[in-house]
Amino acid sequence: MFVNIISNFMQINLFDQYFEKGLYSYDTFLVLAEKNDVRVSIVGIVFLITIFSSVFIIGRWFYVAAKINHLSGVEGLSVSPGWAVGWYFIPFANIVMPYISLRETFKASFNKVEWNIEKVPYVFPLWWTTYILSNFCSSVSTRVYLSIDAYAPNAWKDFNLSSYLDIIADLLLIINAFALMRIIVTVHNNQKDKNFLLRQT
Repeated sequence: MFVNIISNFMQINLFDQYFEKGLYSYDTFLVLAEKNDVRVSIVGIVFLITIFSSVFIIGRWFYVAAKINHLSGVEGLSVSPGWAVGWYFIPFANIVMPYISLRETFKASFNKVEWNIEKVPYVFPLWWTTYILSNFCSSVSTRVYLSIDAYAPNAWKDFNLSSYLDIIADLLLIINAFALMRIIVTVHNNQKDKNFLLRQT
């Protein structure tokens, strides 16, 4: 994400230096723009691979953490291990249900009789708010990018807008990652003595 942020700033800087400040000739700009496109493509591919890998790893953790609670005999759980992951892929429901699911996993990890009265820390709303806002910014950025007419006189401004939205989305994802790690560490510490249950099934 840091590399993606830097790459976007480099693209913004290139456009500003050519279109606003006139620091390059047209031929020089074409050469720099081609190098920029290559860099953006490489960074984009690496970014997508990283994101998809993270989705698989974190999704696996959501499943295992929920399953440990179920195998530990915690009563009153409403979200199955499968749906702890599945809710992320259901339109509209994925705005609310993943939050409810992880909140349940977190509370139940304390393994108390009245686990549902446990309070969640501030990182929960921080985690989910940054997740929603990051996805929103990414969606708007994609729509802006796909609507750009590359031959329009001010197309570079739309490219910059798309880049700024990507930067905001990446910054939100970084905050999101730190918040989620806090949640994961707490649940892991609560469940680390229950892992044997998984190996018995």
